[in-house]
Amino acid sequence: MAQYRQIDSKLFIGPQPTRQDLEEAKQQGIHTVVDFRLPTETASPNADLARAAGLDYVNIPIDRAALSTDQVGELETAMERHPGPYLLHCATGTRAALMLALSRARQEGWSAERTFVEAEAMGFNLRNSADFANFVRQATGE
Repeated sequence: MAQYRQIDSKLFIGPQPTRQDLEEAKQQGIHTVVDFRLPTETASPNADLARAAGLDYVNIPIDRAALSTDQVGELETAMERHPGPYLLHCATGTRAALMLALSRARQEGWSAERTFVEAEAMGFNLRNSADFANFVRQATGE
């Protein structure tokens, strides 16, 4: 779990977890894995890996070419319906950080700039991707 960033007491974000990462996550008290990868991105199903480690699993597939604020709502719903703490992941963690930052932006009324700053504090630069930066601006109404 060393490659995962602890955002707060209930949230960790990072890249694609290994079986060992998921076993360590379970030992550290994580209950639910939220996976933002497309099912075609992994050789073996992430759901199987998470469930084998005794973790709840939610998949919210994020295609950077088809970003939607509905996906932010799906994250919020998943976190309401499944127990935390949570491990949020994608290939690198950036899509997970994007969705979490936008969820918090929606809840707190953040501007695009504040959302970028908060994502950077999590260790992710959303400005590096034109798709992500434009989506943050759109989602925050700027």
